Amino acid sequence: MSTPESTVEASAVEMSSVEASTAETAIDLPAVPDPAPAAPAAGGRGKRMAGKAGRLLASAGGAVAVQFVTAGGSLVVQSLAARTLGASGYGAYALLFSIIVMITSVQTSWVGDTLTVFDRFEPRVRGALLLSVGGTVVAGAAVGAVVAAVMHLAGPLGIALFALSVALWLLEETGRRIFTARMEFWRLTVNDACYLLTTLAVLGGSLGAGADASVELLLASMCAGSAASILLARVRLPREEYALAPLRGTAFREILAFSWWRSVQAGIRPTALLLARVMIAGFASTAALAGVEAARLLLSPALTFVNGAGWFLLGDFAKAEKAGRPMRARQAVRACGLMSGIALVMSLGGILLVGWLGPVVTGGSFEVDRVALGGWALYSVCFSCTLPLASLATARKQSRSVFVIRGVESLSGLAVLLGLLAADPGHAAIAPYCLGAGGIVSAVMLWRMLRKGDPPRGGGGTVPAPAGTEPREPGAPARTAGSGDQLVR
Repeated sequence: MSTPESTVEASAVEMSSVEASTAETAIDLPAVPDPAPAAPAAGGRGKRMAGKAGRLLASAGGAVAVQFVTAGGSLVVQSLAARTLGASGYGAYALLFSIIVMITSVQTSWVGDTLTVFDRFEPRVRGALLLSVGGTVVAGAAVGAVVAAVMHLAGPLGIALFALSVALWLLEETGRRIFTARMEFWRLTVNDACYLLTTLAVLGGSLGAGADASVELLLASMCAGSAASILLARVRLPREEYALAPLRGTAFREILAFSWWRSVQAGIRPTALLLARVMIAGFASTAALAGVEAARLLLSPALTFVNGAGWFLLGDFAKAEKAGRPMRARQAVRACGLMSGIALVMSLGGILLVGWLGPVVTGGSFEVDRVALGGWALYSVCFSCTLPLASLATARKQSRSVFVIRGVESLSGLAVLLGLLAADPGHAAIAPYCLGAGGIVSAVMLWRMLRKGDPPRGGGGTVPAPAGTEPREPGAPARTAGSGDQLVR
């Protein structure tokens, strides 16, 4: 189960354009166009189009709901940890949880995006995925245990439970991404709710039975929640999603060419946010950082919405690519406009309600930085402008190009922030402006790049590989009409 910051690399959905442009939207459309119906069947065609639009909206709503369940559940568990473990215990838990988030962000970009973009049922790809899942689970648990031991965050029992928790968390995340690849977001929401309820039930039941609150008890409760979610996913997903494949002669090298750049790309934004926080705390103070962070929390619903919608969008674009009906750049631009408008409205709501919501977020101990509040609103809007285009580029296997564009954007923003803070530490509230404004330039650059690889107007068939695209698997069939993943519904 991921957190709001571990899912920050996903984005918007094109909902309002479905009715106006169903001919260009590849969700649940057949690979080969149907013959033109006779005039009396026009009403039936309209009903079918309305049904497709309804399914699209329902799927998008599920993608957003997943993020709110995930984010809300994470906040509940962390709040309980803060209330029951005390300052030192909660500090240890926060560090352990940060390690899980770090490991998961690498694994979910490596395995999860491959599940979505590649044909996961092709034997060579499937073998590479099995190797990737097994390798990341074992390596993640080992790294987590070593880091926890070196940092003296827990005793032997706690370290063992933490290693088990990391392994179960990564297996649970793999199941979550299978639901994502199948565009079954409402079913994924049920799985995330299962994790949260089981974790809270085990923790609450143990405390009620007289057990002492401890990091070990919280880790054990999280293990129980992950195990329950894994079992539920196993029961609810079809058998073919768990089919084995030969582990020799796999497409691991081709998967690596895509996943390496995707994993690095996925870490850009969280790393930039981390470095900005370190700069603020170093040049100004932790009190200044608290005001900026409180402003971000106040506008977190807008970012959570964008994150959830992006899960839908990447799967949408990838499915269209594999079905031989690739999306055009202008469709991603429409998604940018829709998501930016929604993010702007939600951000303005947070700004207008800051007088009432601010004390709820801070507990009345400090003030929300009003200047930073406007900056995070700008950040949300620019985030919405960039992510649909980045999702389309990822579906086209152009992660390397996205990495370069976003890397330059982040480095430029951090350099500007560093200069401002060095000149005057009072500029801490400018941080979200520096990190967000470059998104507009990145969006324009991504749009220009994607236009060059757009398919011919009104035609399907093979799409020419744009410059910067990661290599396709040797011997893999061209993306022609009808060659899509037939098991995705």
